[in-house]
Amino acid sequence: MNHDSSGNPPIRWDEFLTAYSPFLLLWIITVVPLALPTFSLLSAIAQAVFLFLWSYWAHRANHNIFVHFPFNILNPHISVHHNHEIEMPRWLSLLIESAENFKLFFYLEIIQRLLGIQIFSTTAILATAFLYTIVHIFEYSIHGNQYHSRHHEMSFCNYDPELLDTLFGTRCDPKLPYRNLPYSWILYAIIACSLALNCKLLFGLT
Repeated sequence: MNHDSSGNPPIRWDEFLTAYSPFLLLWIITVVPLALPTFSLLSAIAQAVFLFLWSYWAHRANHNIFVHFPFNILNPHISVHHNHEIEMPRWLSLLIESAENFKLFFYLEIIQRLLGIQIFSTTAILATAFLYTIVHIFEYSIHGNQYHSRHHEMSFCNYDPELLDTLFGTRCDPKLPYRNLPYSWILYAIIACSLALNCKLLFGLT
């Protein structure tokens, strides 16, 4: 089998599209309306794609950049979530994990408020933050997931979503078949977007 420059086998595009495109299309369809009518349709689509990418790169940064002093001081994702020597009540561990997951997207809102320029829909940011948090709490921490378990064994791979691990060559086992995203993710996406929409209607978010 041929490999690319990183040593990973080439992407099997037919299998890739079959496994991952349904959820990606669903995500775009559910998130894009949240950014309308404040943003154009093209901008809303670009935001949905960027925020999906952000969920991967922000997580990856936690393992590759924010593990060094002084950033590691405020990185409970490593110091708590990936530190299996710490003993704490399960509810507290999940609470810290939820806050850390949500914080990754809160940065985007803080940056655009500091700049005084709205680049992203606050509602779309919220929807992505809700999805990321719900998936990590229920799919990984509570229910358990073999793919994510590998991430805890080898913390520099399987960052998830697997779609992006495949694109960027960070699957722990790149030769394994591509895993169809669980149907539960569809439910999580609907819940996340519904929560964000309620926030938009209640608080007048953009």
